[in-house]
Amino acid sequence: MTAVGIDYGRSRTGLAILIRGTILPLEPVTASTWNGIASRLDELSAEHGELMVVLGLPLTSSGKQTELSIEVESLGSFLAGKGFEVTMQRETGSSLEIRSLGLAEARDGRSDSMAAMVILKRYLGQA
Repeated sequence: MTAVGIDYGRSRTGLAILIRGTILPLEPVTASTWNGIASRLDELSAEHGELMVVLGLPLTSSGKQTELSIEVESLGSFLAGKGFEVTMQRETGSSLEIRSLGLAEARDGRSDSMAAMVILKRYLGQA
C-alpha cells in the first residue's frame, strides 16, 4: 500500500507520496474540488497500487476544530466513500514549519505539497 499525504486547501491542495522509503512532493491539485482530488488519487492509484490517504487535519493550536477542519473531515468521508483508506493527521503548524526552513516561499502550490510532506512524515513518525 502506498501512502499519500494531503494538505487540503480550498484553492489548491498539496500532495506528497511515499515511494521506496522516500517522501516526495507531487504537483498540487490547483482546482481543489473534491472530485478533482479524488480523480488525482485515482491516477496515483493506477500508477502505484492501493493508496492510504493521510489527510492533514487543521485544528487550532489548542486542538479545537475549525470551520476548515470540519470541511476536511467531510472530505475524508467523501474519499472513503470513493474506496480510499483515509486517516487523519493533525497538521497544526505544517506550513509554518516548511517556511521556517526557508522552503517553498512561493504560493504557487509547491509550499502546499511541502506541507503535505510534513503531514505524511508526522504520520509515519519521521518528523
